[in-house]
Amino acid sequence: MSVNPEVIIGLNGEYQNELDLYKFFFKQFSNLKIVAADGGAKYLKKIGLLPETIIGDLDSLETAELNFFKKAGSEFIKYSAEKDETDGELALLYCQECGFKNVAITGALGGRFDQQLANLFLLEYADELGIRATLIEPGIEIGLIYDKHISFKNKTNSKLSLIPLSRQVKGVSIKGCKYNIEKQSLYRYKTRGISNIIKNDFAEVSLTEGKLLYLLRN
Repeated sequence: MSVNPEVIIGLNGEYQNELDLYKFFFKQFSNLKIVAADGGAKYLKKIGLLPETIIGDLDSLETAELNFFKKAGSEFIKYSAEKDETDGELALLYCQECGFKNVAITGALGGRFDQQLANLFLLEYADELGIRATLIEPGIEIGLIYDKHISFKNKTNSKLSLIPLSRQVKGVSIKGCKYNIEKQSLYRYKTRGISNIIKNDFAEVSLTEGKLLYLLRN
């Protein structure tokens, strides 16, 4: 991963690979703070992570599931169903209140398209809160490019896509990939940044202005 998370947030998405692969992948995060956004608690449990804190209106958990997590010692922070924020937003607000600066989010993909799209924009919301967030699944990493630069090590043959969140992202340079550019603009309404391939052991992307999303897939 390109960041070192302090906490894992589990959303109520769908698995993108075999469950055993998830269990193996997420073993590396078992010593971190684990937070579930409502039904994300079920998602985390299946991949071998027990949420310490469960946040939301709790409408996605059955009574038996609630009782399981209560007996396991999970803390519940319950909100009314009539709220302006999604449970994912509430989980990020909780992380901000706790002082976390680096957060990994899983369970953001799959299911309803509108929810997937909203989950992607949680990355920008996290940035507004002063948090660096990354969406992770086995073989998938999605994040914002912070500090106008990001590098990738030992990711040869991985697919790299760049998607502008700003209407125009200026001064974009790509090195170490099949398609390299030097200080050019990428536009939100054009698809030039899609489906690049990392060719070197070390690759990097930099920009001078705007917000740029990257998607890395093994």
